[in-house]
Amino acid sequence: MISKRRQCKLIIATSMIWVFIDVVAVLYYSAPCIGPTCKKASENDPNLVKRIVENANEWVYRKPEDKKQIDVPRQINLDAPGEMGKPVIIEQENKAESDRLFKINEFNLMASDRVALNRTLPDVRPRQCRDKVYSKNLPDTSVILVYHNEAWSTLLRNVHSIINRSPRDLLREIILVDDASDQDHLGKKLENYVAKLPVSVNIQRMPKRAGLIRARMRGADVAKGNVLTFLDSHCEVTEGWLEPLLARIHADRTIAVCPVIDVISDETFGYQHGNDPQMGGFGWSLFFKWYGVPKREALRRKGDPTQPVR
Repeated sequence: MISKRRQCKLIIATSMIWVFIDVVAVLYYSAPCIGPTCKKASENDPNLVKRIVENANEWVYRKPEDKKQIDVPRQINLDAPGEMGKPVIIEQENKAESDRLFKINEFNLMASDRVALNRTLPDVRPRQCRDKVYSKNLPDTSVILVYHNEAWSTLLRNVHSIINRSPRDLLREIILVDDASDQDHLGKKLENYVAKLPVSVNIQRMPKRAGLIRARMRGADVAKGNVLTFLDSHCEVTEGWLEPLLARIHADRTIAVCPVIDVISDETFGYQHGNDPQMGGFGWSLFFKWYGVPKREALRRKGDPTQPVR
């Protein structure tokens, strides 16, 4: 039987080994350079230790999702119109012009144009959803948007939200299917803009009006991703929107999934988060409606917001 004194020595020795391993790991991932070529540069760098500590802190405290984000410039003035989903209020003297523009797309175009294309939105997910860890082997996706004479600001704010809030390794491409639009800003101007984005954006143009389903099929025909994701042209995605959808399909490729759909006001472009998940369905009149979650589903989910609603 090992004496207590010997046990104490073994514990201390083991702890020292792990401390040494931790130091080596931190230096490996945070040191400004590695190898014999670093010696000369390090001797002349008075801030070497400080930079190593800063790099180590950045690496240790960086969130996993941040490591996968695409570096797209973001709006940083939180007091700007529409930031964090705040509503845009049109001044009384501009109300008449706002009403006139409303008729073009059936939403407040003046308010939309005041909101940044890469505006911030609140992360409204429950804590359990934010903390959930997903498989590293999720399939990638092609996101398909169909539009006809869509407004510049709403279409590109949608595109930027997808880029800003989707892990790069999961976002294969964005496909824009133009259903025979005739507005100038959706022609060469749009092509030149999306060509500069850090994600592949493929514009497909229908020769004549084909409707939503045929246009979506056109997008599906040219898609390269393993999963097809269809979004409306004037929506915005929030943090963590993509991983749960792909995780369900990764677990069972025979299912189709739908996210929780919140509301963007057509009058103020304020973001409105719904408190409870709902189920989409059709009534006897064949009109689409939202229904509350059935009791059987509430019992099956056992209060876990990360569980899907079937």
